Amino acid sequence: MKKGKQSMILTLLLLMISWVSGDRVWFSDNTDTQLVIDQDYNDHNIFIVNGTTVSLDNGYAITAPSKTDDGEDAIRVEDATFIANNGTIKGGVEIGGTGVTISTTRGSDISGSATFNDGVEVYGGDATRVDTTKAGDAVQILQSGSKATFNGGRFVPGTGCTIKVCGVKTDNGNAIQIIQGEAIIYGGVFDGNIYNLGGDVEVHGCVEYDEEAGTITGTLLDGSDINVKYVQPNGQNRPPNIVYQEEVCPKEETESVPASETSDGSMIMTLTAFVYVSLGFLFGVVSIR
Repeated sequence: MKKGKQSMILTLLLLMISWVSGDRVWFSDNTDTQLVIDQDYNDHNIFIVNGTTVSLDNGYAITAPSKTDDGEDAIRVEDATFIANNGTIKGGVEIGGTGVTISTTRGSDISGSATFNDGVEVYGGDATRVDTTKAGDAVQILQSGSKATFNGGRFVPGTGCTIKVCGVKTDNGNAIQIIQGEAIIYGGVFDGNIYNLGGDVEVHGCVEYDEEAGTITGTLLDGSDINVKYVQPNGQNRPPNIVYQEEVCPKEETESVPASETSDGSMIMTLTAFVYVSLGFLFGVVSIR
């Protein structure tokens, strides 16, 4: 093989492989090749940038460090695409780190996007430090143009700090936090609030939004039940866009009616009574003789 061709192949391989800087792991290949996270990363921050497409498969786990030196997110998607098929993602514990953050830089031709499928679990980090004001969100969407699509999976926010530990009680995180951008929900299990600061939320299924109670309830398109608080800043009125799909509504079971209460049952009972009386009369006549 010629030296020039060897050099070109080596360069291509290096571009396709993530590179590590401290606790950060970068996926920055902007070719059409889809990369795959093929190992566990403990105490690392994953950065997916520069038009790269990366998927999480095979049950691997990503856990962010418990410090802020290299960022709080377990996975940060910026001007790139992330597909979470199967695995576990955990934001930084103690510091209230976010599980996955999706962002789009101003003027970028490529929007940040993430798709979550059944088989993935995303956790926000707990807040256990005095200087942490809030626990971590499972998924956070930043900047206009960013989008997260939820087809399935489980999303658990971090738990806030207690007065006993931090001297002050801090808030829990959110299952989804939308600063700007869009969240489209077809399925999944959400063990916390959906907080919408200034984005758009679209929910598909046999679902209802109760504006007075601030809740979204019903059955999502994937069959999962949803019962979450939809939270907005005071004075804001950006209700979720409900795409109602009656076909996923649970079917009401009809009570079985006793045969004697049906028209056919009445006829059967009447016939039975007639036969009974006739036989009794017959035997009565015979006994007289």
